[in-house]
Amino acid sequence: MNICRTTLAFALGCGGTAFAPPGFASPNPLATPDQIALDGQALAVFRAKAVQDGIGFVARTFATDPYGQTPEGRATLPGAAREVAFAAVVDTINRDAARPHLQWVWSPAHAWFGRDVPASKVLMPNVDNVFRIMPVDHVSHYLITAAPAGPIPTQFSIQLLPALPAEPQWSKVIQELVDTDIERSPDGSFKLTIGPEPASHNHIATTAAAHFILIRDTIQDWRRETPYRLSVTRLDGPAPAAPAGDAQLAAQSAARLRDITPRIQQAKGGGFANAPGFFQGAANLLTSPKIREGGRWGLSSSGHFHLAGDDALVLTLDPIGAKYLAVQLASAWLGSLDYVHHAASLNLAQTRPNEDGTITVVIAAKDPGVANWLDTTGLHDGSMFVRWQKLPEPLAANAKGVRDVRLVKIRDLDAALPRVSKSGRQAQVTARAADYGRRWKA
Repeated sequence: MNICRTTLAFALGCGGTAFAPPGFASPNPLATPDQIALDGQALAVFRAKAVQDGIGFVARTFATDPYGQTPEGRATLPGAAREVAFAAVVDTINRDAARPHLQWVWSPAHAWFGRDVPASKVLMPNVDNVFRIMPVDHVSHYLITAAPAGPIPTQFSIQLLPALPAEPQWSKVIQELVDTDIERSPDGSFKLTIGPEPASHNHIATTAAAHFILIRDTIQDWRRETPYRLSVTRLDGPAPAAPAGDAQLAAQSAARLRDITPRIQQAKGGGFANAPGFFQGAANLLTSPKIREGGRWGLSSSGHFHLAGDDALVLTLDPIGAKYLAVQLASAWLGSLDYVHHAASLNLAQTRPNEDGTITVVIAAKDPGVANWLDTTGLHDGSMFVRWQKLPEPLAANAKGVRDVRLVKIRDLDAALPRVSKSGRQAQVTARAADYGRRWKA
């Protein structure tokens, strides 16, 4: 079905030009006509038989995994399969470099503009990031215009990639700009050009291997920091071909789903994106922080937890000069846990530091009564990932970032750890959901 013949035509023109209904305006920089249209198209493609059949493929594949044969694995498998399928759709519908749209991707489930949008947060995308992608080719010229829509993010970065996550070669960054590279106007706005000319401060040089721009707004203070307001214009290039219809996109999504699924299993076992497997080696340990693929934008450490009901995994992390530090949890299927309604992630703005500036967080399946609780949402097995960003340059691996990892019983937790009452916990969770919810306000 051609998009021009669907109800989505109110928001996305048949020639690829976005337009809003009369009077449409939103202070939310993510609530763009393009995004509304792409969400609608994603839902239409997701309902197609090819994609729905693909959910069964994911479920059957995951069921062969040892975790899939445990009670917890079986219980979480249907939701994981559905999320992988919707992620495949999200990654498919915006690949026409002659009709580029800035698309918010890899987000939690949410409701806005009369639609319930499923989650697409597979392979542990950073919960504090707003990810936006746009397709490019190596012959056209593009212009991205950016303006602050409120207090700016802790970090802004933009990368030129050959592919998206879970696709072959996705981690081979071709070019990268971080916020300190970009020349801005006095009001904080800036323009970035994209084309085959040599790279410069505000220009990204495309190559024949380049297919995507990936933009990250890293939001550490959920209550205040706001993604940039972005727009994109294709300045020139070959005439566009006919747009792909929903049936074609559904077939492509189903094929992509079959590519993503084994790579999730690969990520669990090791060898994915030149990183150790999340479930490789002993449980309840973290790897030594290393420079992340792509170069200058941070360090990372990973591992997996295996907890009894009364266990607590205590992590003490050192910011080592980073302005952004965060740890997040995911299921054993590498789908980020519900971090909107649970403290399944914590960053520097959400934790109480120790007197020496380090951060101690406690991972547990039930509330241990400490302020810096990382909530597994009741799961006893899962993965964990730590990020250090906005570090002094030049970057270098720094083993001091992980000070201590210790498994104890909840009853034996250090009495000096900051505590929180039941009412304080409820207030913490309520504020968390409200603060994150700013991202999908109309």
